Amino acid sequence: MNAVRTQFDRLAGWITGAKHAGYSLSALRILYGIAIVSFLFTNLADRHYLWGVASKWVDPEARRRGWFPLFDVIFTKDNAFLFDLAYGVLIVLGLLFLVGWQTRFVTPVLLVFWVGLATNSTVLTNGGDTILRITLLFLIFANLSKHWSVDAWLTKRRGRELRPILRGRLAVPGWLANAANNTAVMLCAYQIMLVYVNSGIYKLMGAEWREGTAFYYSLVLDVFRPFPALSDLAWQVSGFVWIATFLSVWVQLLFPLLILWRPTRIVALAFTIMMHLGIGLFLGLWPFSLAMIALDLLFVRDRSWVAAGRWARHAGGVLRQLLPEREAADRPVTTKVGSPS
Repeated sequence: MNAVRTQFDRLAGWITGAKHAGYSLSALRILYGIAIVSFLFTNLADRHYLWGVASKWVDPEARRRGWFPLFDVIFTKDNAFLFDLAYGVLIVLGLLFLVGWQTRFVTPVLLVFWVGLATNSTVLTNGGDTILRITLLFLIFANLSKHWSVDAWLTKRRGRELRPILRGRLAVPGWLANAANNTAVMLCAYQIMLVYVNSGIYKLMGAEWREGTAFYYSLVLDVFRPFPALSDLAWQVSGFVWIATFLSVWVQLLFPLLILWRPTRIVALAFTIMMHLGIGLFLGLWPFSLAMIALDLLFVRDRSWVAAGRWARHAGGVLRQLLPEREAADRPVTTKVGSPS
């Protein structure tokens, strides 16, 4: 009984004692921002056909989802100017989220506009938009701008933290703010584990995944070949195709167990990040890939980020010391000839 109480106290202390995953959440914000902004800009020319006044052909399917009517007001299909205005606001929100300016206010508004755009159509989806919608709801309660952000720069310049939204008697206690941040992290971590385990189970249901040939079929589908020459080069290496197929099933299926031990966690995260980079490169699903990589990074501890930053600074210092020496060695030697006396 005492052991159970001790474990409970440790968990409660971890949740309420301090905000965790500050670096990982900041990296997640940046990758989410890139995914959202790039998605909006790459579809800018076709926005009316996909979501706007010219997309009423998809309304019967979109209305079957039963979205809250408020979202229809944000991105109207009856007025092209108002739709473009909302689309522009969403781009601005994405940029502000990316640079980390007032994320406490920007994040919930971004979520509403992002969901509002998604409700207008069911055509342009690849899983990335869904995972973004789900996790952005959790991230409203997280501190996303502790590092690498405009908010962090302003905090350092002013010498004090940003003023809380509620002050005085309405101020949120520190332990509750910590709990909200850490609960958001745990919910996002649970979401990514849920995605991986379900993906692994569904893969086992397919004969191609069990036989080790599914990766080949992914590479030869014309709809998912942004770089045909690269895809053709990859599938010709049969050993690579079999290993990639086999590992993608079992690493995803066993992901919750692999992250419990640091050595296996490093291997699992390295593989899943490489897998999603491959999905982005070979299949062109970059919003989905960036969102999944961002969530994978939540399993990297703050001290690992600090150690990586220390190593990068050291490597940069060594490189800066070597470059002047090399430039001096490569510089031709000239001798000044004095004039005869």
